[in-house]
Amino acid sequence: MKSICLLIPIALTLASCGPSKPAANEPRYPAEPPASFPLVTGEAGPDDVGRFLAGKPVRRGALLSRLQQSLEYQAHQVEINRVWRTTGRFRANRMEEWANAQVTPAIGSGGAINYPFGGPDLLHVSAMFPQAKTYVLMGLESVGEVPPLESMPAGEVLAVLDSFRQSIKTQLLAGYFITKDMRSDLERSSLRGVTPILLSTIAMLGGEVESVRSISAGGNPGVEVQYYDSAGMRHTACYAAGDLSNSGFKGGYQQWVAGFGGKATYFKAASYLMHDDRFSNARNFFLSSSRAVLQDDSGIPFRYFGEAWNIRYFGSYESPIELFAKHQQNDLKQAYASNPASPLAFGSGYHVNYSDANLILALKR
Repeated sequence: MKSICLLIPIALTLASCGPSKPAANEPRYPAEPPASFPLVTGEAGPDDVGRFLAGKPVRRGALLSRLQQSLEYQAHQVEINRVWRTTGRFRANRMEEWANAQVTPAIGSGGAINYPFGGPDLLHVSAMFPQAKTYVLMGLESVGEVPPLESMPAGEVLAVLDSFRQSIKTQLLAGYFITKDMRSDLERSSLRGVTPILLSTIAMLGGEVESVRSISAGGNPGVEVQYYDSAGMRHTACYAAGDLSNSGFKGGYQQWVAGFGGKATYFKAASYLMHDDRFSNARNFFLSSSRAVLQDDSGIPFRYFGEAWNIRYFGSYESPIELFAKHQQNDLKQAYASNPASPLAFGSGYHVNYSDANLILALKR
């Protein structure tokens, strides 16, 4: 069995003393520069930073362009492309195909999607709601900033790439972040917080970042990223670093979330925190304010969805993974036994294998 720390997502950020920063070595260049990374000039912007981290050629940025020709960067590109191509892109494509058939027709296009406990997981919320205008992501991880890669020594820039790959690998392989590992990997490098992850996700998805700015999320630190997806549709991704327990989700923070008028709320790998009455404020808020809730069994307990909701069932439900066995929902199990459920072709949350995964789409009548 995996240790507990390997299964705690972004919502349960744990304080830890990370290892020291990785050693910075000078880049090594091949005799023949790679044709896939032509040299460019100019100053790198946020979009170029995301492309650099994601293993894609930058459009501007002389230093980053030169570093992309190094042997160290070539190794980074090969590894990140391998994980993205074999798992991350494959799962995201299946999710988007399913969502276009099941979710978008039910809730429509545009609007805002709330993603509590999602942290910087823009990858999966945008796959599930590809036609949404705004994604409101919430977690406890620090916001960070656009890393000033072009003002850093070349060796130090290359040294952060391994930490970056480790921080996103579980998201690409399993479908969710391991907060403790992500914090350790990023805090020991120059890539602080979630902003670099958001930028690289947009790049991996073939999008283009338009702007990045710091915001106040009802008194909590946050970041707003405006970007275009691969089809040219404009989106806004907002991330707020705030506590969603009853002591934190109130006042300005709750008003900030309410201001988006979120049409739907998405729960995935949410540590069953909505089962805890210490999170009753958030549970009641998202139930009352959402026209739709899409979630696996780690979200709001099934018993809170009453006659006011029309429920659609997908995949199968037997029990939580062993770590969360105490959150067994017999009423949900009975509902699956009594109602037809459509199959899923992808895993969700802690149920990585599609054969064990479950999702419900709850639509307010």
